[in-house]
Amino acid sequence: MGFKHAGSAAFFLDDDICIDGLSHDGRGIGRHKGKTLFVDGALPGETVRVQVLEDKRRFMNARATQVLAPSPERCAPPCRYFDRCGGCSLQYWTHDGQLISKEQIVLDQLRRFAGVVPLEIAKPLVSPPYGYRYRCRFALRWHKGKLQFGLRQKASNAICDIDDCPVLAEPLREIPRLLPALLLTLTAREVISHAECFLADNGRAVLLRHLRPLGDDDRQRLLDFALTHKLFLYLQSAPEHIELLSPDSGEMYYCLDDLKLYFRPQDFTQVNRLVNQAMIEQALDWLALKPTDKVLDLFCGLGNFSLPVARRCHHVTGVEGSQSSVDQARKNATVNGLDNVSFHCANLDGDIAGQSWVRECYDIALLDPPRAGAGGMIARLAGLLPPRLLYISCNPATLARDTKVLAAQGYKLHRLGVMDMFPQTAHVESMALFTR
Repeated sequence: MGFKHAGSAAFFLDDDICIDGLSHDGRGIGRHKGKTLFVDGALPGETVRVQVLEDKRRFMNARATQVLAPSPERCAPPCRYFDRCGGCSLQYWTHDGQLISKEQIVLDQLRRFAGVVPLEIAKPLVSPPYGYRYRCRFALRWHKGKLQFGLRQKASNAICDIDDCPVLAEPLREIPRLLPALLLTLTAREVISHAECFLADNGRAVLLRHLRPLGDDDRQRLLDFALTHKLFLYLQSAPEHIELLSPDSGEMYYCLDDLKLYFRPQDFTQVNRLVNQAMIEQALDWLALKPTDKVLDLFCGLGNFSLPVARRCHHVTGVEGSQSSVDQARKNATVNGLDNVSFHCANLDGDIAGQSWVRECYDIALLDPPRAGAGGMIARLAGLLPPRLLYISCNPATLARDTKVLAAQGYKLHRLGVMDMFPQTAHVESMALFTR
């Protein structure tokens, strides 16, 4: 019994593998002949047969091909595309099981790489397991006049054709069926390179990227489609050149209580609107803002945190690396009648020592960085950060790394809670409150 070496080619192990752990990206962990196995599609407590996809010196990447002893947390994936589509990798796991394990992943990363245990653990912010996604990007490819339209296949750039997706919010679920039929009617259809859909509080939207200009007949077909299905339709000819084709001169927005946050297709917005609302409410609760507080909101985007926070404190200073996002945040502040918030454009990964906002004194800092985290910026601001700091994380590994940096500056991890932003996937979001 054992395994054979097969270079870079995949091969099967003859032995049964017992899964006794979970990696930070949601794969089962087993062991074989002194090597660690990271097994896609396996749950802790299961016995599985595996195919090795990559054989390294100390570990192997593999996938489960047969579950010999299933976990009680295993369930039947409801999506008929699950076996091929790479969009939702954990549908075989009960929703409760996913949540418990995601919390454990964050705690394990903090303990192993930062040597930190939170003083308090909050209940997770829970999402509906399906129908939660308010925006989605589709892959498409034209080959000999035929259209492939859908999502990327697992571990591949190939496209899995779909005409439905159960994680999409209900008003968007017909879009992967309607769009391919529309594209096939276009004369210059092969110039369309990708498609996205969005759900705003004032309607649905579709964006089509095109590589060359579209003729008048095609533009009319697209306009008719938008009118028939009552949606915003945007055309994108370059990254920053987006045209609203449908006649409605309005702009998409989403609401946070009675605030309206306007956004464009290129703006970052949270895909899970229900958890976003709960996240804002929890942040306000944890921060317990006073009317005299001055707050620094780093990686502020278009004001998702800044504007709700500004209604409860003296002043908010928002900082963001994208000038277009800063412009949109300023517009959102004006539309909502908030004059106690200011926004600045700055590269938060670079040298920020000369920025005017750095020299101000703040009572609270709020960080919502990308997956790469904010460790460099935290180190550069050593001694300047306020005594309370709220960190929104979309990557447990960088949260652990940044927690270690904050601990060296005298911060304690006062409270931690995971947020169910992406059910059915291995993505883990969390909120951490640090105090010094």
